Amino acid sequence: MTAQALKALIHLRNGSDQEGREILDALPVALYLTDAEGRLTYFNAAAVKLSGRTPQLGVDQWCVTWKILLADGTPLPHDQCPMAVALKGGEIAEGMEYLAERPDGTLFWFTPYPAVLRDEQGRITHGINLLVDITSRKFEQNQAAQAALLLSAIVDSSDDAIISKDLNGTITSWNKSAERLFGYTAEEIIGRPVTLLIPSDRQQEEPRIIARLKAGERVDHFETIRRRKDGSLLDISLTISPVRNARGIIIGASKIARDITERRRAEAEILRANRDLEQFAFSASHDLQEPLRGLKIYSELLARRYSSKLDGQALEFLGHLRAGATRMEVLVSDLLAYTQISKREEPEMVDANATLTIVLESLAGSIAESGARIDSGPLPVVPMHAAHLQQLFQNLIGNAIKYRSPERKPEIHVAAESQSDGWTIAVIDNGIGIAPEYKEKVFGLFKRLHSNEEYSGTGIGLAICQRIVAQYDGRIWVDSEPGQGSAFRFTIPRSRDGGGSHSGC
Repeated sequence: MTAQALKALIHLRNGSDQEGREILDALPVALYLTDAEGRLTYFNAAAVKLSGRTPQLGVDQWCVTWKILLADGTPLPHDQCPMAVALKGGEIAEGMEYLAERPDGTLFWFTPYPAVLRDEQGRITHGINLLVDITSRKFEQNQAAQAALLLSAIVDSSDDAIISKDLNGTITSWNKSAERLFGYTAEEIIGRPVTLLIPSDRQQEEPRIIARLKAGERVDHFETIRRRKDGSLLDISLTISPVRNARGIIIGASKIARDITERRRAEAEILRANRDLEQFAFSASHDLQEPLRGLKIYSELLARRYSSKLDGQALEFLGHLRAGATRMEVLVSDLLAYTQISKREEPEMVDANATLTIVLESLAGSIAESGARIDSGPLPVVPMHAAHLQQLFQNLIGNAIKYRSPERKPEIHVAAESQSDGWTIAVIDNGIGIAPEYKEKVFGLFKRLHSNEEYSGTGIGLAICQRIVAQYDGRIWVDSEPGQGSAFRFTIPRSRDGGGSHSGC
């Protein structure tokens, strides 16, 4: 309390009410005075606001101005109120927090600081109390406590193991799912090193993770192997985040561990099934090629040697036979190409400009026949296999020439745009376009929007494109309007080392 406020109290005690009241009413802290029996002699403006009423001085005791509530909601007896205890010469623990109810039923929290004034003989003559309103702080504390309880409930009910550790790698918390996943109870594992869960051949992972956490980095979806209490191993995916204290200093880490053992097993089964299916398709396609080739050759020999002896209908049937054999041969060839697309572990860095040049040379006949004009902007160096990028350009540019508008010569533009995580390459044409309802369907296997009489093909080309792009964790899509042309775009992520440059710039 300031010297000016103390002076005001002396004025009030000595009867100079007006001067003291003006000073104390300006204080932001609730304050009141009582006589030796606890009857109120002064109540400042902040106390009136806090209590919710103006008391009757000389009659009311401060305790009846509001009710202090015990934990069970019952009122605290008047003779146990902090001011009453102080007037009896009792000791009041500092910093006590009380919940009180105003006459209108609203509640507030406060901390009292009661004291007594004595005369020269040491007798108590007055009581004084400062009341600090802590309602806002208690509300925030209650909110924080509720949030903590909610978070604790969420953590305990999570299907994922949620663990925290300090920067020494010592486990500090362990939820129920961690107990189910690893077999240790919280009592068994808290306080022990997290390396207890790491197989001996992977112990080097922990110091690397700690180093990243200390640098403020987050570890996302790190797939590894961990050990259960019974010694068995399991595949898990870890997401680890640094934990900071109130000053922003990293003091530990929170870890979410997800069991991916079944997913890994399912992936292995799918991979094995796909390999078996690809092998079957390869064998079937390869075995079909020879009889189809024989059918095509003998039908051509028949037409060449005996066309003069056959009537018109027979020649028509023979033509259908040869056309069917040719279409089947192309279909088998495309199917074989589709099944042979596979992702090798380390793709090369391929120059898309050079690859485009090779593809345009191979399409020279179609380009000349259609009168197509093809240009390109600078294209990047991307982490792909050259044969795969060739297939993408071959199919997309070939389709742009094939599905050209009869009203204009084809114009095709190839462009690339750098993105934060890779490249988007586009093949844009002025052809017949695609209706909105078919934008997804065109990438399906054997999906064709036109009859073979209108446009030849097997319906595998775009499916091959989609499969190639998927091998590199990219995506492919089309923006198109009927009659307005199409823009086929596909993405290729950058290599892990940040590779991928714009060779044309």
